[in-house]
Amino acid sequence: MSIPNFIEHISLEKRYSSHTQNAYQKDLEEFSNYCKSHYQLNSLSSVAYVMIREWIVHLSSSGLKNQSINRKCSSLKSYFNFLQKLGEIDQNPMQFHRQLKASPKLVVPLTESEFRMVIEMYDNSHFEGTRDALILELLYTTGMRRAELLSLTIDAIDRNNQQLKVVGKRNKTRIIPLLAKVISQIDIYLSYRNRIDQDKPSDWLLINAKGNALKPADIYKCVTNYLSKVSTKEKISPHVLRHTFATHLLNRGADINSIKEILGHKSLSSTQIYAKVQLPKMKKDYLTAHPRA
Repeated sequence: MSIPNFIEHISLEKRYSSHTQNAYQKDLEEFSNYCKSHYQLNSLSSVAYVMIREWIVHLSSSGLKNQSINRKCSSLKSYFNFLQKLGEIDQNPMQFHRQLKASPKLVVPLTESEFRMVIEMYDNSHFEGTRDALILELLYTTGMRRAELLSLTIDAIDRNNQQLKVVGKRNKTRIIPLLAKVISQIDIYLSYRNRIDQDKPSDWLLINAKGNALKPADIYKCVTNYLSKVSTKEKISPHVLRHTFATHLLNRGADINSIKEILGHKSLSSTQIYAKVQLPKMKKDYLTAHPRA
């Protein structure tokens, strides 16, 4: 079974995002090319685990981080599981593979004062300004992922209940509360959006001046443009605002289980990474406030 067939499978049946599909395809094609050049294999159904191990060594020696290697191995494992279910292979060569030890990515969130400076830069005097302000507000006040933001439709907004319906990973939907200020920003944006002459009216919430849906690069450009003016942090991206959202809620006493539900995490362990970011601050507070300190 070819790689395109597998990509079609994870797209139509697994409902993986286009970003994930592209990553899987890139990983599999890279491994396929390696097998062709090193072992003269034209089919991945003949792959043995020793070949995969040598590929892993090759990736590591080229300077790729363990976390990235683990992601590529995950792509292989999913692909071989697919082949096994179809009966093209008897055993998944990745069956007994163990992930490499990798340090978790530490994403440093914005401070509250830094995001207040972002808010001061909002410009609601024109279409692009209102749209960019809405992008930043939604990412910061809901903690949604970039792909989730791009998939929002106008009818996802429930003004009466002040909430938003978001379609997350595996096509799972969840409801996120909306602040009154965000709803006001939505209305300001829509007042400009409705003036755009669209040959084919779009249901997508976020569009460009030509009426076309925004792309992932548009969100990245918007966020980095604003955040780079208020922060000198090494990593600045839409995902930083997701971390910032969770961290600021934790700082102000929000229950971690509530944050988990809003973020759309499957397990609490995924949410707890945001609590780990706050460990230095917690230590400082502890040493300052404890009577025995």
